[in-house]
Amino acid sequence: MPSNFPLRSLACAALITLGVLSMLSMHRPLCAQTIDDIPAPLVDITPGASDARNDMKPRDTAGDPTGAPDLGESPDLSPPPVSARAASPSSRKATDETVESPELGTAARAVRAAKRADDSEGKKPLREGTERVVFNRRPVGVALPVGQERLITMPGPSVLHVPTDIEVAVRLESIGRTVYATALRPFETIRIIAELVDTGEQIPLDLVANEGTVTASAEMEVFLSSSVSADRKKEPALSTDDQEQEQQQAADMVELTRHAARALYAPRRLAYKPSNISQVGVDTQPVDGLIAGALVETTPVGQWRSGNLYVTAVVVRNRSKFALEVPLEDVRGQWLSATAQHGRIGPAGSETDTTAIYLVCQRAFESCR
Repeated sequence: MPSNFPLRSLACAALITLGVLSMLSMHRPLCAQTIDDIPAPLVDITPGASDARNDMKPRDTAGDPTGAPDLGESPDLSPPPVSARAASPSSRKATDETVESPELGTAARAVRAAKRADDSEGKKPLREGTERVVFNRRPVGVALPVGQERLITMPGPSVLHVPTDIEVAVRLESIGRTVYATALRPFETIRIIAELVDTGEQIPLDLVANEGTVTASAEMEVFLSSSVSADRKKEPALSTDDQEQEQQQAADMVELTRHAARALYAPRRLAYKPSNISQVGVDTQPVDGLIAGALVETTPVGQWRSGNLYVTAVVVRNRSKFALEVPLEDVRGQWLSATAQHGRIGPAGSETDTTAIYLVCQRAFESCR
C-alpha cells in the first residue's frame, strides 16, 4: 500500500505534535513575575507569620547579634547610642558625688554638705574677734558678709523695728541682748531701729552687705556713751503737789498693759511714751517655775510704772514638742491681772513658739512673784 504511506506519516507526525503541546500546557513557567505566581508550598505558612504578599519591608537587623546587613541594603555605620557605651570613671565619680545615699542620717548629710561648702570658692570664714562700737547719737554701721551669720550684742534686751520687706535681704532674730543677722544677698544700706526695752533708748543700725563686708568680724558689741547714759539717769525730783497730780492721772491696769504690748510689738511710728507712765528697771534673767506645770522658759524683758501699779512684760518660749495653750491661771505670784499676747504658742523650734504675757501688780516684779 505504497499510495497511503505519506498520509499515514503525516497523521503520525500531527499526533506527536499535539501530544507534545498538551504536555507543555500542563507545566507553569519556571520564573514567576509576581508573588502571586509563586506556588503555595513555597510561601511561609507558619503560625504567626505575616502574609508574604503584604510584608515587603526590608529585614530588620537590629535583633541580629552579628549585626550583618542584608544584601542589597546599605550597612549602618553610625556609632552605637550613648547609653550603650561604658561609663567613664570620671562620670561615675561625678554621679556618686551628686547622688546622696538615702541611708545617710542627718549628721552625715550635714558633714557632706559642709565638705562641699569648704571645697567651693568665694566663701571665707568670718574674722575672729569682736568689734566694739560706742553709740553717741550717730547711726551704728553694721557690715554683714553675705550668707554668714553675725552676732550683734546690744546694751540690753531690745525690740527691732524693721521695714516690712526686710526678709528679702536679711534674716534678723533678737534674743535677749543678742541680735543674729544674716545677709541673704548683697544690698545697699538698710536702716533698722533697735529699741532697748529697759530704758526705751533707740539705736539706729545701718546694715550693709557688699564686697567690702567679707572681712567683718564674727561679733559686734554696741555700748552707750557716757553722755547718753547720764541723760537717761537724770530724773527731776517731784514735789508733793506733782506727786499728788501724778497719782490722780495714773494709768489703770488696761492702759498699762496696752503700753507694755505696744513697747514690744508695735511699729516704731506707733510707739510713744505717755507722760503718766514711766519705765523702771527689771532683772532680765530667766525665771524658773513662773508658770506651774508648763515646759516653758520665762524671761522678764521690761517693766513700767504708773502711780502704784507696775506692769511687767515676760517673754514665754515653749520648750516642748507640742503646742501649748498659755495657762494664765497657773502663773505663780500675787498678780492683779495677767494678759497674754497670744493665747496659743506652737511647739519648740517653730516660728510661733514664743509670746509675751503682761503681769500687773502693786509692787515691782521681784516682790510679787
